[in-house]
Amino acid sequence: MIAIYIVLVILISLVVLALVTEIKKPPMPKRIADDDIRQMAQQGHKIDAIRMYRTLHGAGLKQAKEAVERMMKEGE
Repeated sequence: MIAIYIVLVILISLVVLALVTEIKKPPMPKRIADDDIRQMAQQGHKIDAIRMYRTLHGAGLKQAKEAVERMMKEGE
Protein backbone atom coordinates (compact mmCIF):
# COMPACT_ATOMS: atom_id res chain seq x y z
CA MET A 1 0.00 0.00 0.00
CA ILE A 2 2.83 2.38 0.85
CA ALA A 3 4.45 1.59 -2.49
CA ILE A 4 1.32 2.79 -4.30
CA TYR A 5 1.41 6.10 -2.41
CA ILE A 6 5.09 6.53 -3.22
CA VAL A 7 4.44 5.90 -6.92
CA LEU A 8 1.53 8.36 -6.90
CA VAL A 9 3.62 11.05 -5.22
CA ILE A 10 6.39 10.55 -7.76
CA LEU A 11 3.97 10.74 -10.69
CA ILE A 12 2.29 13.86 -9.34
CA SER A 13 5.70 15.46 -8.76
CA LEU A 14 6.74 14.74 -12.33
CA VAL A 15 3.55 16.27 -13.71
CA VAL A 16 3.95 19.40 -11.60
CA LEU A 17 7.61 19.70 -12.63
CA ALA A 18 6.67 19.39 -16.31
CA LEU A 19 4.02 22.09 -15.95
CA VAL A 20 6.33 24.48 -14.12
CA THR A 21 9.06 23.97 -16.72
CA GLU A 22 6.61 24.67 -19.53
CA ILE A 23 5.41 27.86 -17.84
CA LYS A 24 8.97 29.25 -17.58
CA LYS A 25 9.65 28.97 -21.32
CA PRO A 26 9.37 32.24 -23.21
CA PRO A 27 6.69 32.25 -25.89
CA MET A 28 7.84 31.39 -29.39
CA PRO A 29 6.67 33.85 -32.05
CA LYS A 30 4.45 32.48 -34.84
CA ARG A 31 6.74 33.85 -37.53
CA ILE A 32 10.39 33.84 -36.62
CA ALA A 33 12.72 36.63 -37.76
CA ASP A 34 16.34 37.41 -36.96
CA ASP A 35 15.17 40.26 -34.71
CA ASP A 36 13.15 37.78 -32.63
CA ILE A 37 16.21 35.56 -32.29
CA ARG A 38 18.42 38.51 -31.32
CA GLN A 39 15.90 39.65 -28.70
CA MET A 40 15.59 36.14 -27.28
CA ALA A 41 19.38 35.80 -27.07
CA GLN A 42 19.85 39.19 -25.42
CA GLN A 43 17.21 38.31 -22.81
CA GLY A 44 19.35 35.35 -21.81
CA HIS A 45 17.31 32.59 -23.49
CA LYS A 46 20.27 31.24 -25.44
CA ILE A 47 18.96 27.71 -26.00
CA ASP A 48 15.61 28.97 -27.29
CA ALA A 49 17.40 31.44 -29.56
CA ILE A 50 19.55 28.63 -30.96
CA ARG A 51 16.45 26.52 -31.55
CA MET A 52 14.77 29.44 -33.34
CA TYR A 53 17.87 30.11 -35.46
CA ARG A 54 18.02 26.47 -36.54
CA THR A 55 14.33 26.52 -37.44
CA LEU A 56 14.61 29.73 -39.47
CA HIS A 57 17.89 29.05 -41.27
CA GLY A 58 18.08 25.24 -41.31
CA ALA A 59 21.52 25.50 -39.71
CA GLY A 60 23.39 22.89 -37.74
CA LEU A 61 23.81 23.13 -33.99
CA LYS A 62 27.36 24.51 -34.05
CA GLN A 63 26.58 27.13 -36.69
CA ALA A 64 23.43 28.24 -34.85
CA LYS A 65 25.27 28.44 -31.52
CA GLU A 66 28.01 30.60 -32.99
CA ALA A 67 25.50 32.88 -34.71
CA VAL A 68 23.48 33.34 -31.51
CA GLU A 69 26.62 34.05 -29.50
CA ARG A 70 27.54 36.75 -32.05
CA MET A 71 24.06 38.23 -31.62
CA MET A 72 24.50 38.24 -27.85
CA LYS A 73 27.83 40.09 -28.16
CA GLU A 74 26.28 42.67 -30.51
CA GLY A 75 23.82 43.59 -27.78
CA GLU A 76 26.49 44.27 -25.16
